[in-house]
Amino acid sequence: MRFPAETADARERDELADIVRKNVKDCYQCLKCSSGCPLAAHMDYYPHQVMLLAKMDLYQRIFDCKSVWVCASCMACSSRCPRDLEPAKIMEGFRAMMLRERNQGDKPAVNAKGMPRQALISSMRKLGG
Repeated sequence: MRFPAETADARERDELADIVRKNVKDCYQCLKCSSGCPLAAHMDYYPHQVMLLAKMDLYQRIFDCKSVWVCASCMACSSRCPRDLEPAKIMEGFRAMMLRERNQGDKPAVNAKGMPRQALISSMRKLGG
């Protein structure tokens, strides 16, 4: 796999760190997040690969993939992480970055009713539904 020479700048790294309050560099690639993910089969990058790309500051690859939009934020990966890095929270952080500054809020809905899965899961967590 060839990696692009362009990596995330300090502003992007600081923005992600501010959103997630975790250091992705602490990931040691145990693959527990990917092995517990119920939607991994539908992702172009598995959760551990997203973590590796984030660790290597290759944010543009993450911004171009569909994995962050497929993630249901079910927290299965976060509950399995031995380093308590919360990969689901990191995926949410990348989604927030894309929606904030890259004007990519026009992503197609994932379910038939028009609401992204992560919004459904998030509302259930917040409202106890």
